[in-house]
Formats: sequence, C-alpha cells, structure tokens
Amino acid sequence: MVRAPTTLAALFGVAAAAYAASFWGMVTLDADSAWSRFDALSNGNAVGRAVGHGDKAISLKVEDGLNGKELQQMQYAVAKAHDIAGDPDRAIELYRIVLDSPLGSQMTEPERMALKHRIAMLYLEVEQPVEAAILVAEFVDAAGDLAAEPNPEAEGIEAVYLGYALEPLDLFTDQLVPVPTREVITGPEPDRLAAAERLTQLGGFYAGLEDGGYAAAGLLAAAYRTRLEILTADHEDTVHTALLLGPVYERIGRLSDAEDVYLTAFHAQERARGSNNPELSLYIRLLADVYRRQGRITEAEALNRHMRNLFRDAFGARRYAANRDRDRTADINRPVSAEFPLPSTYVPPDLVQASIFSIPTSKNPVIDEMKIRTAMLDAETTMPKMLADLVGECITEEERLSLRSGYRSYQTQSILYERTDHGGKVTKPGTSEHQLGLAADIDVNGRLMRSTDRSFACFEAQAFRYGFILSYPRDNTYLDAEDGFEPWHWRFVGPQTALLYREIGPLGHPQEFLAALPCYEERALSGLFLNAGEDDVCLASVMPDTAIASDATGTDETG
Repeated sequence: MVRAPTTLAALFGVAAAAYAASFWGMVTLDADSAWSRFDALSNGNAVGRAVGHGDKAISLKVEDGLNGKELQQMQYAVAKAHDIAGDPDRAIELYRIVLDSPLGSQMTEPERMALKHRIAMLYLEVEQPVEAAILVAEFVDAAGDLAAEPNPEAEGIEAVYLGYALEPLDLFTDQLVPVPTREVITGPEPDRLAAAERLTQLGGFYAGLEDGGYAAAGLLAAAYRTRLEILTADHEDTVHTALLLGPVYERIGRLSDAEDVYLTAFHAQERARGSNNPELSLYIRLLADVYRRQGRITEAEALNRHMRNLFRDAFGARRYAANRDRDRTADINRPVSAEFPLPSTYVPPDLVQASIFSIPTSKNPVIDEMKIRTAMLDAETTMPKMLADLVGECITEEERLSLRSGYRSYQTQSILYERTDHGGKVTKPGTSEHQLGLAADIDVNGRLMRSTDRSFACFEAQAFRYGFILSYPRDNTYLDAEDGFEPWHWRFVGPQTALLYREIGPLGHPQEFLAALPCYEERALSGLFLNAGEDDVCLASVMPDTAIASDATGTDETG
C-alpha cells in the first residue's frame, strides 16, 4: 500500500497524456475545435497563441470544401488577429482574400476603404511602398474636390478619405527615395504600367502639398522610370509624368535631374510634333528656366532664341501688330487680383449661357454660374467658341470635361468667401476673375481638374492656341492657401495675348503680365526681347520693388 500514490500518479499522468493527445487531435484535425480554441485564446488576450489555431481552422474548412460567408468571416477574424499579433504579411494575405470575396463586396464603401487603408499601412510596415501607393491613390480619387483643395477641418466621408491619403506621406518619403536609375516597380509589364498610373496620380497629389515634395519625387520618379523603360520617352504617358516630375525636382533643389527630365521630354516632343512646332515652347521654357537657375545663361538664351524663331515661323514676325486696341476695348486683358481689384458694381455686359455653345456644364445650365462672356474679338473668336473647341480638343472617353464655374457676381463671391472663413483658395470679393466672366473652372468626371489628368496636360499644351492661360500656376502668390496652384482655373485673354504670354510672359505672374501688357507688346513689336538673366523691365513697372530676371532672349526680328 505504500506504493499506491505512485501508482495513482502514474495513472493520472497516463490519463492526462491521453486527454492532451485527444485534445490536440481535436484542435488539429477538427475545424470546429480549432476554431473554438482560437476564439477562446483571442478573447483571453492571447492573440499570439490564437493565430495558429485560427489558421488551422481555416485550412481544415477549406479541405472540407467550405467556401462561403462562414469561411470569409473566419478569414477576416484571423486576419485581424495576425494584425494585432504583429504578423503583417499574413494579415495582408488574409485581408486581401476577404477584400476580393463576396463578403468584401457586401461591405459598405466606407468599410471597404477602411480595410484598404489598413492594408496600405501594413504594406508600408513591411516596406512595400509600391503596393501601398496603389491603394492610397484610390483615397485621392475618393476624396473628390478635397484632394484639390485639402482642408484639415473638413468633415464628412470625403474628409476621412483625405486623411487616409495624407497619413502615409512621411512613410513614402522615407521608403521611396527618388533614384532615377533604380527600378522599384516590378512584375509583368501590364501590372507595372497600372502601378505607374497609380503612382503618378498619388505623386501629383503629394506634389501639391507644402511638405509633399520628397514623397512626390519618389513616387513620380518610380512611375517615370517604368514608363520610360516600357513605353519609351515618346509616349504621351511618359511625357505626362515628366511634366509632373520636373517641377518637383526643381522644388527640392535637384536641378540636374529636372534638366534630364525636361530634355528627354523636349526631344520626345520634337520627334512627335516636328522640330518647328510652337507647342515645343512649353518644354523650351521649362528647360531654359532650369538653365537660368543653374547660371547657364548662354544656353538659356539659345533655347529662347530657338523658341522665338518657332513662333516667328508659325505666326509671323508681326504677330503682335494687329488687334491690340480691339482686345483692350473688349476688356478681356484686365488683370484681377488683390493688387488689381474690381469694383463691386462691375458686371460683364455680354454674359451668355455656356450650354448654348455645346459646352458641358456641371450644374443647372441656366444659373448665372454657368454663364461666361461672349468676349467677341471677331466672328470666329469668342470665348464660348474657343472654350468649346478647347474642351473638344482635350475631352476623352475616360475623362469627361465640363464647366464647374464661370461667372460669379461680387455678391456671390462674398458669400463663398464668408463660407470659407476668409481663407484658402476662395479669393476676396472684387479679386476674382470669375466676376469678369472670363474664368472657367473645369471639372473632370465631376470633380475639379487635377494636374495628373491627361486633360490637364492637353490644356497645358494647347490652351494658348484658344486664347486661355492658367491663372494660378505653381508657386503663385495670389491665394492665401498653402499651395495656390489651381490646375482647373483657366482665363480667357484672347489668342494673341495668350500667345504673347506663352512666348515671353513672366513665369508665375499672369496678372502682372496683363497689367504690363502694353509694355510687353511694344517690346515684342520692336524686337527688344530681353537677354536671359536680365531684369524684366515690364514686370518691374508693375512690381517696382521686385527685380525679376527674365528668361527671354535678345533676338531682333525683321521681315
């Protein structure tokens, strides 16, 4: 009897071992038992131990042929557990399965976007910025007009999506250092091109943020590299990305990289459009300005001389001699800004409904905001006809263009200004070109035009032919917002004035150009173009305290 305790202990050990074996068999061979164990451990704050049982339950359910809502709910729960347990790779895998499943399709749009946001942040956690960027670009689309005019105090679901887009900015800055020779988008060519499209969209968005320059450079450089390799430099998508990347490189001080991008785009457009096409002026001016900033004045002047010759050959040596008085009589060259305000009583004399001229509108076509001026310069040159032709030139099946805002009265501008608490991109009453009736805000697919839109690239290249200029270019100082760039706001000044602005106008100063227009016209007619690096005397006449070097040339024209 002395050995009884030992015997009992042995028997107890055998029983315990048998129970353990039975239990282990159940949780490894029976899906329901494994799931019960996962559930118990998860609820007991032992998520790290729970995930293995959850994965086993899923595996057993799949082996049993389960493939429905129950399985998808299990996958979602286990994905969250892996996320909490610090296993981002497995969490991403399961989250993506759920997202693509019927369960994911049944989620509300905010629920799906929240899940995509979590996946994007996990991709950045495991340093897969390209995969993250593909998802984050969707948030920019979903943010609508807030993506064009970010407002941290905005409310509503679009503000949530904007927050999703802004949150990973610093992580993209850290993980996507812009290296022009490094290929960061990998995989089959169709997938790489699709990714490049998304990175271009996201990079263009970050480029508009005060602290987004380096993230934008990394994203756009990756997209540009991929498009350059697969599509070649001549493809319009490659050129489109180049025109976004170049200014970002300039902004962060990488002028040599900006030069390479502009030079490649210029030569590509030479091949595509012909070496004598005046549309090359866009690329020439960008490249010449980089040379000027680098102190390479002789090269900048040579480029501008070449551009002047292009304009002379295309439009004639006396291209600015006619119609100057007519244009001023029509009041279409009037500058409007804080320095050049309009009186509260100003009302354009010739407003018409834009829709009558087959211009698509984003709002009820009969309201005042859907009106623009006739601004007739001759039978073939009116603002409605020119705008309709420009929209027709740039509209595509993928990008539907429409007029978001035309004329706004002084009173309407006052209401908008008060509504925005006296700031942002809504100008003070009396300082808006909309009161002139000569401004056109353009929508793309129901939201404001963005610099990443192909239609913007078309406007940027072609608008001067139709008499339009961009009123609020990059780095302008007309608006109170952190970034005053408005790629959707185009101003009719007439083809002759738009041509002159493209040729010799001061970059970034359209209102001062209009204020000093007689000076620019007289100098152009006299052939007194400035040498690159010299102070712009016309600009100084309306900005006397500012000495701004021109990138124009000293070419004399005759004949």
